[in-house]
Amino acid sequence: MPAPLDPDHILLGQTFSSKREIVQAIGELMVASGDVTRRYLEGMLQKEEMHSTWITESVALPHGVNGVKREVIRTSVVFVQLAEGIDWGGGKIVHLAIGVAGQGEDQHVKLLTAIARVLQNRNWVAQLKSANDKETVLRILGEGFR
Repeated sequence: MPAPLDPDHILLGQTFSSKREIVQAIGELMVASGDVTRRYLEGMLQKEEMHSTWITESVALPHGVNGVKREVIRTSVVFVQLAEGIDWGGGKIVHLAIGVAGQGEDQHVKLLTAIARVLQNRNWVAQLKSANDKETVLRILGEGFR
């Protein structure tokens, strides 16, 4: 599975006032790109209200609830680097929000597995947090899909 990452889906040095605003921005970009329907975006917001998508030190993986899986038109990843970090709840500060939408259960699992490979490498996570060019992000995330 090639990395489903479009350079236009990499947002570096971003500042938002809330995690809801971040999830909204990720979903809007997916909708605007034709990757998901607006209903998937609503499912992403719903998921975040139900259960935090914070997964590990300084990383969150916003995605939709199970009920909107069929709203994914094309597998999509949106990478958001947060300049200041933001409280994702409970004092958990997030510097990287990686929105995911996998078309079909198989693609969703492969997508999460590839991202998990990257996140297990502390050096790569540090590089993603400090990256100032999209090529670095593409290269590192691409390693997870090898």
